[in-house]
Amino acid sequence: MRKFVRMAASGPKKIVFPEGDDPRILKAASIITEEQIARPILLGDPQRIHQLIREQDIDLVEGSYEIVDPREDADAAAYAELLHRRRERKGVTTELSRLLMRERNHFGMMMVAERRVDGIVTGLNFSYSDTIRPALQIIGIRPGARKICGMYLMLHKGGMLFFGDTTVNLDFDATTLADVAEMVAEAARTFGVTPRVAMLSFSNFGSVRDARSTMVADATALLRRRRPDLEVEGEMQANVAVDYALMQSIFPSTQLTGPANVLIFPNLEAGNVAYKLMRELGGVPAVGPVLLGMARPVTVLERDCSVDNIVHMTALTVVAAQKDEADAAPVPALV
Repeated sequence: MRKFVRMAASGPKKIVFPEGDDPRILKAASIITEEQIARPILLGDPQRIHQLIREQDIDLVEGSYEIVDPREDADAAAYAELLHRRRERKGVTTELSRLLMRERNHFGMMMVAERRVDGIVTGLNFSYSDTIRPALQIIGIRPGARKICGMYLMLHKGGMLFFGDTTVNLDFDATTLADVAEMVAEAARTFGVTPRVAMLSFSNFGSVRDARSTMVADATALLRRRRPDLEVEGEMQANVAVDYALMQSIFPSTQLTGPANVLIFPNLEAGNVAYKLMRELGGVPAVGPVLLGMARPVTVLERDCSVDNIVHMTALTVVAAQKDEADAAPVPALV
């Protein structure tokens, strides 16, 4: 992860933390500012946050961070009006908009949407669905994206593995599965990895005829037609995906040039169970979930997230913001 910390430090961004009065966030903010990864924007009651910094003896240098209280912020009324205009046909009244803008998660999402900050890191004290919902309502999906999905980076001894979807999509069909695979493959490239995509199942290359394995095979064919530049193979079992010699012995005509590093699971249960078992029983560090497909960088933390993982997730959020900025930069004219 040091690579991504260095990348973030090369161009720090403003990142908002709605749970600015959580001691883990404050301890992470101390490391973030020391490493010059980002400028933390802490949401909450300033007196409460300053009291926690003193009580916990947290080394946060004055001026290296900001505290914003949504109840007192000058932009709160304008944000409420924006939310009302965007959601008035979805049952959000003027009064409800004002109430929601006093809620730190919604306020932080609006700061990101209005480009007052470059990204958001949240979720320690919210359920995953309660964090995703305002992100979709306020920030939305990036242009061209069909879905959002959750990805985990598994820091395996053989290199990074990318798992998807692990946290978002409950219902899959072939199109959704292909969409998820495409997003995770593109994310792998962002991290400097050439993706080799395995579409996972309990079947190997048509060995079992079943609606579930057929869906995975259909998704594989769809993604190949859509993205002939990607190495994609499936449907296949997980052990075959990561054991290239076994893969070649079972299916010599495989299109993969090495063991898969992007593992796409056939449903949410499989992906979620797999990364947690690897993390807990295999001792493989898991970084995530990384939310893919949003219009602006949104990072959702797990409730049991450690301080170190908050730092790493913040670094990834900054790197995503850097990429957004680079993609939006005008192309210089040729002379």
